[in-house]
Amino acid sequence: MSSETVDHNSKADYLRSEASYCPDSPVSSSPEPRQLSRRRDTQTTSGSIIPEESGSIQPLVSAAAATCIMTSGEFMQNAPLLAHKSKRSLLYKTLCFLLLIFQGGILDFYLIIFTDLYWCSWIATDLVVISGWGIFFMKNARSKRERACGFHQKSSIFGCNLGEFTYAYLAWLIYVIACTPKLVLILETSILDLIALKVPFGVTGFKIIMLLSAPLLFCLLNSIIEDLNGATWHHSQSCFMSTGLDLLDTFTLVEMLLRNEIPTVYLKYTVISVYFVALAVPVIWLYELTASELRLRWLWARFSTSLLVNAPLLMVRCFQVYVYKMPVSVFMFKNIFFLVCKFMELVEQCVAVRGIRRLAGGSNPAQFSHCVSENDMCPHGYVNTLAVTQS
Repeated sequence: MSSETVDHNSKADYLRSEASYCPDSPVSSSPEPRQLSRRRDTQTTSGSIIPEESGSIQPLVSAAAATCIMTSGEFMQNAPLLAHKSKRSLLYKTLCFLLLIFQGGILDFYLIIFTDLYWCSWIATDLVVISGWGIFFMKNARSKRERACGFHQKSSIFGCNLGEFTYAYLAWLIYVIACTPKLVLILETSILDLIALKVPFGVTGFKIIMLLSAPLLFCLLNSIIEDLNGATWHHSQSCFMSTGLDLLDTFTLVEMLLRNEIPTVYLKYTVISVYFVALAVPVIWLYELTASELRLRWLWARFSTSLLVNAPLLMVRCFQVYVYKMPVSVFMFKNIFFLVCKFMELVEQCVAVRGIRRLAGGSNPAQFSHCVSENDMCPHGYVNTLAVTQS
């Protein structure tokens, strides 16, 4: 028995001596049980092992790979970036409320100062709009928190999944419903003439107040957007630019109406109607941005809104040019260009959607965002996805 113990110890001494002369040999990387227990306590979060005195131990994970793996602690170190986003969102939300108060207050001033105190009821309308926007921002923030924690997102009453632009279309709808009657009353009564005579800046100030709708829409988009480089952000910006051009196109005819250069009453009412249609168009594409999947009805709705704005404007400009011999406006070519582009986009995307449905066989596949499932967008899912990507 003692001879076997001596032989075992001599073999162990021989292996240690071989490991000291050949550090790259596999024998040197096989630790003893006591060393394993001691090294298990000395492991760090980076995945490396402190080398022992008996030999050189290679790290389990290389330094380059260790720098690529994001742990939960390092994930929480991105708090300054999140704080920057929250400050940016808070700034645009504040601008939204300031624009709502300023525009609504000036329009109320126009309506009250030249009539009687009965028109003070419009102030209550502005308070309802501001309260509605406040509720919208709270609901939207709650939806973002639930989506970040991976909670199950239920569908809204309109069959639309809760997304980044949740309830944004309702906020803009409330604004349009409250703003449209005020502008119609000013444009269709003698209040506009009194504004031109007795109010500082006159009609020019009224035009500026009307144009505040575009900055308000821009602030609304920036107050709720999350990823400035995402596809949703670029799509919302393209929709905003299209709506901005339509509003500018319509406003040029409104200016002619304010100068009494619209020859007939029918053209005058057409211009006013198209202006408010263009003002209400963001309700459609904000609702589309909230939806999780593209359907044919969204394509037809997008084309219909462009048709309702550009076709009447093109008709009015044709009457001005060919009947009343007015100069040709550059916006006439804009109307033709937009109608042709929207029609081609409708045909192209309808063919693409039908092809996708035919390949999918009518099934409803899971929705993915940037190649990551919506269920994996919680913090643990983000870390797991990042680890799988790095492997």
